[in-house]
Amino acid sequence: MPEPEGKRPGSAANSSVTGKREDSRVERQSWKEMILVARQRRHSRPRRRRGRFSGLYKVLSILIVAAAVALACVVFFRINSIEVAGNVRYTAEEIIEASGINTGENLISLSRSRVSAAICTQLPYVENVTIKKVLPDGVVLKVEERVASATVDSAEGRWLISAQGKLLEKDNGTIQAVNIIGLTAVGPYPGGMLQVAEEEQNTLRYVAALLAELEIRGWLSQCTVLDCTAATSMTLDYGIYQVKLPRGGDYGYYLRLTESALASGKIPDGVGGTLDLTVAEGKVNFRPGK
Repeated sequence: MPEPEGKRPGSAANSSVTGKREDSRVERQSWKEMILVARQRRHSRPRRRRGRFSGLYKVLSILIVAAAVALACVVFFRINSIEVAGNVRYTAEEIIEASGINTGENLISLSRSRVSAAICTQLPYVENVTIKKVLPDGVVLKVEERVASATVDSAEGRWLISAQGKLLEKDNGTIQAVNIIGLTAVGPYPGGMLQVAEEEQNTLRYVAALLAELEIRGWLSQCTVLDCTAATSMTLDYGIYQVKLPRGGDYGYYLRLTESALASGKIPDGVGGTLDLTVAEGKVNFRPGK
């Protein structure tokens, strides 16, 4: 009689062998996983260390390079030559002295604004300064000089001024300029701007606008006197003519009208007189004689 299926001989032994094999396989897999994790940890630590300090290395490298460049600029770029161009009234030595630049000074750190301000302050006839650095050791100072356009009265005597109203120096009578009557400088000093009393502020504004237009058109050399004492007008001596102008308005327009009248052929050549622009708007009335 056959034995029951579950009670076959050797079935328990077979199950025991299969279980041992399964346990052995699991153990081998666990060991492999542990070895793999250990390897990953061993290899990951250096990578984390390198990532942590790589940014610091870059910063240090940049700082070292910057320090080397700065040191090279300080050591090598020393001013050895200073040239001056465009000067007429002042000598090169006077301009260099006013600039405050010394040989041996660092070229790279030289302040252009400081040098320009120093020259314009100490030398009133200098209107503008361009500073050019010429590597490795040169500086070129190119100056633009202004001219005396007019003279004004003051408590200490007459002063020369530019068309922009800058006080240049006391007038000793050797320079031809427009003699302004009706303005008095208050507290004048070389290099300062023309200051007047409060009641003359409007007159100063009109005079400044007129001088600027006269300079643009090249009329200054032909003008001798500007009388501002009248309440409603200003009279300019221009060659053999007296040009009577309103106080205020567009002086560029008034001078164009004057030029047109002189070029029209209606005024006799060589006959002096008054060109009056205060009679009618946009017209010039000519009266012969002074």
